[in-house]
Amino acid sequence: MGLDIAVFKSVSTMEREFPEYSFQREPMTGECWVIDPEGMNLDWDAVTARSWRVGNIMHVAALRETIAGHLGDGSALERIVLYSGSHSGDAIEEPSFAELERELKLIESSPDEWVREFADCLSELIGMARREKNPIVFV
Repeated sequence: MGLDIAVFKSVSTMEREFPEYSFQREPMTGECWVIDPEGMNLDWDAVTARSWRVGNIMHVAALRETIAGHLGDGSALERIVLYSGSHSGDAIEEPSFAELERELKLIESSPDEWVREFADCLSELIGMARREKNPIVFV
């Protein structure tokens, strides 16, 4: 078990990449699936703009504690992203991106490579989510 995050490609991106197919969008996650031709399924890499494994449960707990050491308890990163090492089905919507980005700026120059990698990857996911106009989803 662990924490995995993804941003799904938008319908317009999918239609550009696969012009021979028609797509339906799941409103909560933004995930698209083929509705025409029926029975056609695309693999994970085809439907995601970016996915990332934060780590296993222990890794996430240690990362949460390390980041709390930088930002203090109750940060947005803790409350929204790292509160559990195995949550799935949750989504981070655009209104939360600015708060997360402010905190990511505070940790992106950390001497801890692990924290910098987390900041870089989450920043990239936020950028992808904005580009695709989809939430960041815990899968």
